[in-house]
Formats: sequence, C-alpha cells, structure tokens
Amino acid sequence: MTLANGHSVIVTGKDEPNLLLSLMSVLVKQLPDAQFGKQLAMAPVIDPASVNEQSLEATMQPSTTTQDTSERSQAKRLQIGVTTKVSQHELVKKVAKKRGVSVSIAARDLLQDGLDRFDHELLTVSPSELLANYERKANDYEGAETENWIIRADRRLVMKTRLRAGEYERSLSSFANFILANALSICPVADAVLAESSQAMLSDDAVAEALKVIEQSVGVKARTLAPQIGLGEQRGLTNMILGGTVQAPARVLAKLSSVLKLPLDVLSVALERRFAAQPVPSFKATEGKPTVQAERKAWSVAVRELQLPTEEQERLLELEG
Repeated sequence: MTLANGHSVIVTGKDEPNLLLSLMSVLVKQLPDAQFGKQLAMAPVIDPASVNEQSLEATMQPSTTTQDTSERSQAKRLQIGVTTKVSQHELVKKVAKKRGVSVSIAARDLLQDGLDRFDHELLTVSPSELLANYERKANDYEGAETENWIIRADRRLVMKTRLRAGEYERSLSSFANFILANALSICPVADAVLAESSQAMLSDDAVAEALKVIEQSVGVKARTLAPQIGLGEQRGLTNMILGGTVQAPARVLAKLSSVLKLPLDVLSVALERRFAAQPVPSFKATEGKPTVQAERKAWSVAVRELQLPTEEQERLLELEG
C-alpha cells in the first residue's frame, strides 16, 4: 500500500479484524510528531501481535448498556389504570402498610399472585364462572363509592394482564380489579388486616354498650350499686367513679365489672371515655376563671376530699391496698 507521501507500507493479518488493526498501527507510526505534538506522541499504539481473539470480540461486540437502561426505564413507565371501590383500595393500602412496603409494590405483588391463581384455576373452572366469582368478590366490598388509581408494574406483567383481559373480552381496568379482589381474598396479610379491623369494631360496639349500661346506673340508682361494690353508703363516690372522674381501685373495678356484667377492659375504656366526654362548665365567675378537671382524680385524693369520719375514710383508703 502506497501512502500520500510516497512511502509504501505492508501489513499482514490472519483475518480482516487483525488486518485492520495492523493497518491502524502502521498509520499511527507514520504520522509526523510536529503536527500533533505531545498528545499524539502519547496516543497508544496497538500491536497486532498482542491482540487476542477475546479482545477482538470485546471490541467488536456492540454495547447493550444504553439499550438495557432504556428498557428498564420503559418498563417502569408501564402502568394499568384501574377502577375499584374505595374500600378495596384502602385494603390494598393497609396490606402495604402491614408489609412495610409501598402501595405500588403491594398492588403489583397482588396482581402477580392473582394472575398466577387465575391461570391455575382455569385448569378446573370455566373462564366465565371464574370471572363471575371474581367480579362478585369485587362488588362485595363495602360502599358504592369508587376511585381511579394506577398500578405500576414491569412490562411482562402488564402485557400478560392486557392479553388475558382481551382474551376473555374484558376491559383492562375491570379485569385487573377482579384479579385484585380475588388476590386479596386469599392473601394472609389481608386476612390479618381485616381481623384487626373487625376486632376494633367489636371493641367499639362493646364500649358503646358499656356506656349505655353505666348511664343507666348513675344518679339515684348508684345508692343500690354502692354497697355491691364495697362502697357502703357512698353514693356520691360511686357516681364519681361511674362518671370517670375518679380512678377506682382495682378491687372496686372488678366488683363493678361483675355487677354490671361487663368485661373489665371494656368497662375501663368506657369510664375513660365518660371522663373525656365530660361537659365544660359554663358560668360567670366573679373571681378567676372556670376550671376543668384535666385528669382523673386519684382515689386517695377523692376519698380525703369527702371529709368522712376517720373510720370510714380509712376503710375506703384500704380498698386501694
């Protein structure tokens, strides 16, 4: 090969890539130093003899980093718009909180589990029957209010959901809703959340019932109740206990629980709520300002404020021991 300056060069190589590398090496050596200065002098010279096949493959292999990054970014952008009842969406949020993950992750996992379950059940149940069952579960959620929200998932999961929806002639939104409803029905975390909520509701109902029972025992009726709980003729003190303003000793509360036929823990909560709900006094004070009891009064303080005969006072104070 003859260069522009008249010099001839000869290059050899066992194949085309090696031949090109040899040519590049020779051409670099022929470049004048004065024209390119130190930068060219520092440029690496490729020796064909030092190039092995593995290096050549790495050199000729196209980079996939940009492509992979693009695919991952695109996968993150894939989403499913779904319309569910508000109560169903709230359950998904509670499942996420219980698991300690984001709502997006919880919804994605439920969708994946639901689709796997759907494919498995299709082996023994007809699609129409299966989807009707899933739809009923979605409709069984409390309330009529619905809301739109987004499930973000990877490309494969979204495409699988979309294909299944089209295969069974359902919209993507409704199909995803049904799949989620069924997934929640078999999710142990969702079961735990519902059990906790149910227990809380039962407790509230029990406390509400206890408040009614207590209300029926205050006033004049406290005269009959007082001796039954060890307070003798102290109707006023009994009313203070029922009003929640005085913290009764454990043995007094136990007797009160037995007489009123209320669980002790429910009774305690009910008394605390009666104290919290006490009305704020409204009157004109000639001096100072009206005061509101900020906390429940200790038993010993309440007993001493009654200024009872010494023997009766000591008897009541001993109830706290």
